[in-house]
Amino acid sequence: MRTNNSLQEFAARFRAASTQSLVEEFNRQVGNAGWTSARANHDQALISEFRNRGIDTSAVYDGHSIDFSRCVRLDEASGCLSTKLI
Repeated sequence: MRTNNSLQEFAARFRAASTQSLVEEFNRQVGNAGWTSARANHDQALISEFRNRGIDTSAVYDGHSIDFSRCVRLDEASGCLSTKLI
């Protein structure tokens, strides 16, 4: 049960956040190799919120896994996340 609550809590938090703060949240995860169910919920909610806003996440998300090897920036003109060197 806690897992579902965690996902809902992350989803609500990200829904209320600015797009720039979502980008910053993504970038805070770069290089973090830790993994728990809470982390999975966090990451799922984060990507879902980007996608709910119509942002193309294909540079970091292939539909199955998220690539946290590089920081991202939002190209507002195209509505795409793109990777950048850290």
